[in-house]
Amino acid sequence: MSLPEIFGLISIILLVFVSTLALIILFRKPSDGVQSDFRSVTEPIGKQVDELKDNLTKTMYESMMDFNDKINKQMVDSTDKSAQNITEFRLNVNNELTKFQEKINAKLSSDFKSLTDEINQKMGAINEKVEDRLSKGFRDTNETFLQIAKRVEVIDEAQKKIESLSTEMVSLQNILANNQARGSFGEYQLNQLLYSVFGDNNRLYQTQYTIREGKGKREAVRADAVVFMPRPIQMIAIDSKFPFSSYSKLFDNKELTKEEEDKLIQSFGQEVKKHITDIAHKYIVTGKTAEYALMFVASDGILALLHSKCPSIIEYAREKAVTIVSPTTLIPLLSSFRTITIDVERSKYAQKINEQLQLLSKDFRLFSNEWGKLNSNIDSLKKSGDKVNYRVQQITTKFDSIEQVELTDSEPKTPVLEIETEEDSLDVDQD
Repeated sequence: MSLPEIFGLISIILLVFVSTLALIILFRKPSDGVQSDFRSVTEPIGKQVDELKDNLTKTMYESMMDFNDKINKQMVDSTDKSAQNITEFRLNVNNELTKFQEKINAKLSSDFKSLTDEINQKMGAINEKVEDRLSKGFRDTNETFLQIAKRVEVIDEAQKKIESLSTEMVSLQNILANNQARGSFGEYQLNQLLYSVFGDNNRLYQTQYTIREGKGKREAVRADAVVFMPRPIQMIAIDSKFPFSSYSKLFDNKELTKEEEDKLIQSFGQEVKKHITDIAHKYIVTGKTAEYALMFVASDGILALLHSKCPSIIEYAREKAVTIVSPTTLIPLLSSFRTITIDVERSKYAQKINEQLQLLSKDFRLFSNEWGKLNSNIDSLKKSGDKVNYRVQQITTKFDSIEQVELTDSEPKTPVLEIETEEDSLDVDQD
């Protein structure tokens, strides 16, 4: 509590006390003597009270004025301090704002720099990727152009092959138009098929083989090819025929009527029938050739036409023991001939093969005995090695126990070395 407040409280207490005392005196009825005495007493008291009142009032006024001055002074001081604080606050705020601005500027500069560096780095990476893709695109484009160039070269080569094929087709047409050239073409194709199956082996086949020499009026018989077979089959004659004239007429003219087509098929069948008769007469020789011969036609289409349109000709060929074959059917037939020949030759040497197998069996038994001895020696050597390893481990263990002996206060104990007896050694061997 401040001093003015204390003085004000004291003055109020005194004023209440004086007022109470005056009321007591006023309401009391004293006697005249006492009243005169009281007056004589109260008058100075009243004066004192008045003086006290005046003093209190004056003191209170002075206290109030002093309090007011202090309050004003404090307010002035507070105002000065507030102004000073506001100025300092403004300066501090300005300093903080300046520092904050500097930090913001530094942060923004750092962020912008890092952002710029990152953007530059990413732009560099993008540029590298773009350059790589462009380079790859250029490489792919160059490779594509190279492939296109290669394909153009292939197309040019194919065009050249087509031109050469057209030339060959023209020459083939010329060949097929001439009977002698057509016969040579059929023989050439037959020779190629024989070579592809048998190879260059004169023991299995021969071309232009003379079956029978000419004597007197009898003409010599020469087959286009013969296949040598084991007895009793002996040799099989193959004659090449190419009845192309009638065959081509059936397909060159697409406006044939049914009657014209039947006539051409009949003419084609008669031509083939004549060839069958000639082959059966010339190339089936009893005691020298097989009981049948082969008629080779250079086109699969001719054989297909015979089976589909001329079944009677196929039946006639069967009666004459002549088998009509084409390039497709001749290859498996020749392969079967080759297999039969190999099996027969193999059966001739079956006894020798068995003898060699028996000799090989004896050699194998000798080898088995020697291998058993070698295996026994290996086992014995392994046991000796295990024995030596066991002894080395024992010696190593004893050296380790000697190194780990610690010296104590007690009397040192003499290490006892275990001496391996011969029985122990035998036990190890048995283990």
